[in-house]
Amino acid sequence: MKSAANSLIAFGIMLTVSLSIPIFAQAQTFGDWAKQCESVGQGERCFMIQTVKAGDRPIMVVVVAYSTKRDQVAAMIDVPLGMHIPTGLKINAAGAAKPLAFEQCLPTGCRAILALDEATIEMLKAGGDASITGRGRDGENVQMPISSNGFKDAFETL
Repeated sequence: MKSAANSLIAFGIMLTVSLSIPIFAQAQTFGDWAKQCESVGQGERCFMIQTVKAGDRPIMVVVVAYSTKRDQVAAMIDVPLGMHIPTGLKINAAGAAKPLAFEQCLPTGCRAILALDEATIEMLKAGGDASITGRGRDGENVQMPISSNGFKDAFETL
């Protein structure tokens, strides 16, 4: 039963990624990050993406881009269904934990948006550790690491 549930969660995440991120031309890879771009009107919009896995199963997708709506760099964090909604998520970076509320849940997973301040961006560029923590359906905390491997090089191409 647990294996079936895990397979369903993995399928949900893969579906989230395939539905929320269109297929693009060749992505550039920088360590654990990839840069992808899409045509928008007369211009182009680019973003960085990292898929966090447990073994070979995707458990989280992190997309970093400049948000015109927020007028700053933001991270979109997608996690699978089954996370405890009222608790939300926390980003653990630069020795501090900041709460993140879920902004939207779809049939394939839930999303939180985080405005990235300069200190967090610089910490990731320098190779610092960051992670997202949420409460799983069993009530236990689930920690999902964000790799900084390649972050600096990918970020500098945006």
